[in-house]
Amino acid sequence: MTFDVNSYAKAYYDNIQPSPGNDYPRLKAWEFLYEYIWDESRTEWANLISEDQVETTALHIGFYLANWGMFRGSSGLLQNSNLDLMKALAKLIFQGQGPELLELSLDDFVSGAPRMAYNQQLLDSVLGSMESLALNVSWTNTLKTKILMGIWGECPALDRFYIAACRDLFPRRPYITCASGKGLTALADVVRELNTPSIYLETGRLRLQYPTARIMDMALFQYGLKL
Repeated sequence: MTFDVNSYAKAYYDNIQPSPGNDYPRLKAWEFLYEYIWDESRTEWANLISEDQVETTALHIGFYLANWGMFRGSSGLLQNSNLDLMKALAKLIFQGQGPELLELSLDDFVSGAPRMAYNQQLLDSVLGSMESLALNVSWTNTLKTKILMGIWGECPALDRFYIAACRDLFPRRPYITCASGKGLTALADVVRELNTPSIYLETGRLRLQYPTARIMDMALFQYGLKL
């Protein structure tokens, strides 16, 4: 299996850096949310949904989703949501099963990993729980995975370019395009089989390392964009 992950990821990364005429690149929004969530000064996930912090957390999530196109199309977010939905989403993610999921990485989903089946079920449960928040919002796989991509970074965003790339490169791995624990295991197994030293990329302000799943998301998006 050959796929130059690093060159495609680097091309994506270079495109989201500020440059003359593009001082505020749109897709840089992922970094703002990720840095806010993973700021090392935070000691507990519950801090993000405390009474004096939950509105800021909700605004970060909502702006990221709007910036990444989730308030247009058929999701229903534009017509059927407000800041209170983003607060409810934040509370869902940062309490209950959410914090347990956030402590995992892509390596915890690779075939043969300890508690792999449990981790798969945990991801499935968190994804499924989002659908209970607002019945008039279309909780598509794209929407749910973009939420986890922004907050967690260990789950690719299943948009049309990512899916097109996976179907072209990995046609015998149908689960890789599924928003599920099995889908994340399929991606983790591909990463292991590629056996390519991961490129080191970091966020602009806090210098946080990009997670492997995020790098794969970028590389496959860039590849799919060229198809």
